[in-house]
Amino acid sequence: MSPRALFLHGAGAWGGQWAIWRRLFEAEGWQVDAPDFEPAAGGLAATRLDDYVAQAVDAVEAAPVDVLVGASLGGLLAVAAMARVATVSRPRALVLVNPLPPSPWAAAVPSVDAFGDVVPWRSQGRFASTQRALPEAGFAEQQQAFRHWRDESAAVLREAHAGLLLPDAGVPTLVIASDTDDDVPPAASTAYANAIGASLCRVPGGHVAPVMGASAVRSAQAALAWLAPVLSLP
Repeated sequence: MSPRALFLHGAGAWGGQWAIWRRLFEAEGWQVDAPDFEPAAGGLAATRLDDYVAQAVDAVEAAPVDVLVGASLGGLLAVAAMARVATVSRPRALVLVNPLPPSPWAAAVPSVDAFGDVVPWRSQGRFASTQRALPEAGFAEQQQAFRHWRDESAAVLREAHAGLLLPDAGVPTLVIASDTDDDVPPAASTAYANAIGASLCRVPGGHVAPVMGASAVRSAQAALAWLAPVLSLP
């Protein structure tokens, strides 16, 4: 049976942001799922962090998952989901890409501008902002990202940045940290990785680079190379 990976996207992003990772994983025989997180029934203004955690748990328990991969907010959701998933459904490994860390390491992450009910990244977004977020990406990739960014729940961001108290996931974990990440400083990712006994991979670029930018291929290849012995893959 082919190994299966579940990818969790970050705040304001979408499952398609994992296109490079999906292509590389599938080329190695992996089955990949990268769902979009959906707002609560009351819309984004009513959406809370727990709504996304519940969706992550449902996705893990829907089919056997060998590795749970999360970027930024998705990294925090991956760790939170591991604390709730039934034992028989627990993934065998975690890969966290510039993850928003739980407490107490969340205190080292800069605060986020999340005022009101909804952060209008999509409805009031500008292409120039996407170019700044993805300086290493090509113009076509920047355009694709600009068309797909989503508005986000301000409450979700505030809860995530306030820090969650979460137990150790208890499975082999790889943390990938960008050298020039201004959103989740590499020092915070390094401290978190060291504290939980995770493997650490440093890559160049900013916050989004390991998923959609110039470091994406390198990061996905590093994850695949790390996973092979961890999961005893051929």
